[in-house]
Amino acid sequence: MQRKLQELQETLRDFVNQRDFLILVVSARDDEMAWVLRTLQGLDEEMDADLFLVCHQEAGPVAQYLTAVNADIAARLELANTAREAKGEPRWAPLPARSQDTRLPPHQRLQASMTHFSSLLPAQEDHRLVWCLLPPKLKDRTGYAELVRQLLPIQGYEPWMRSLRIIVRDDRAEPLLGPMLLKIRAPGALRYEVDLSTAALIDGLARDAVDESRPVAQRMQALLQLAALDYAHRRFPQALEKYGLLYDYYAEHGAKEMQALCLQGAGDVLRQLGKPLQARERYQQGLALAIQTKVLPVLLNLGMAAGDVSLELKHYPDAEGYFDITDRVAAKALNVHAKADALEKLGIAREGQANTAGALRAWNDTATLCRSVGYPERLRSALERMARLYENAGMRQERQQCLAELRTLSANQEAR
Repeated sequence: MQRKLQELQETLRDFVNQRDFLILVVSARDDEMAWVLRTLQGLDEEMDADLFLVCHQEAGPVAQYLTAVNADIAARLELANTAREAKGEPRWAPLPARSQDTRLPPHQRLQASMTHFSSLLPAQEDHRLVWCLLPPKLKDRTGYAELVRQLLPIQGYEPWMRSLRIIVRDDRAEPLLGPMLLKIRAPGALRYEVDLSTAALIDGLARDAVDESRPVAQRMQALLQLAALDYAHRRFPQALEKYGLLYDYYAEHGAKEMQALCLQGAGDVLRQLGKPLQARERYQQGLALAIQTKVLPVLLNLGMAAGDVSLELKHYPDAEGYFDITDRVAAKALNVHAKADALEKLGIAREGQANTAGALRAWNDTATLCRSVGYPERLRSALERMARLYENAGMRQERQQCLAELRTLSANQEAR
């Protein structure tokens, strides 16, 4: 299985580094997309000179899909500008009006956004913009396929394609893009088929973990993935045993990031076993290591987990501290959805301490962010929490405003 994951990583890396093709079509089932996204996350951390923009919103009606993608990208741009200001660097320009103009065809709006981000790359150096449109589900298959078709360099390479690599997704269960590309003999496009089904994963990983001909580091990586699968299938004792073995191995080799990952895995298992205090201790130990590595995704996940279990234990001051850290890490990582999640939970922790004003501030911030990035589920939750507090405080006008927005959200959801 490790070979399959290495093949996926090498294929994506080679595509980014090559100069002859604009688009890579990754053909994968819905349940395989998490591996593709995780691999891209690793490449983003590895390839510092390149700018990765991974968009994984569900591909519903294509105009709405583009609106959600551009809202997410605009929010990441604003977070990046906040970080640049803190360093004394000039702000980047916001997305152009064409990106937001719903009167334009979706592909023109997307091209405007791509052109804008390409302009942010240093012109004299070898930097690439890697734009990934990888929805976990393809609801509007025809609309999504037409959007991709419009991005192909059928009339030759155009200026907006400079330094650009585009990675898109086809459904391996019911392929649409692959047959279309063959039919029109699309230039500038490659196709790669992923096979990371659950059955293949388990069988391949088990073989890799016990294959003594493979380097020990690779066998440990396979064992780590098996531990995660044990957890997913609720084989908690087996998962805990594997995480213990892995922690000892990585501690011996001074791999602090991997130690932190093992501690998070062990914490997750202990939490499922009804041992929240022990789980929090593992998360705290993992955070102490992750802070030394400064690897943002690891810090983000451990901070969120420590905050969640602190809420479960009703240790609200601790939870507030963890979610405050998570909010700031999410901002640095340009992960707007995680930032919204952390802000809502920050409000819950404040409410647990009878800090109503602080809770409302956090939930207002949550709602503002969710409106800007198109995150309706978290927006609904924040509005419901605010409406409840406004009702308790007798603030009828504010409550009515929340309820009106909730009705609009429901109507929009039904219209889809």
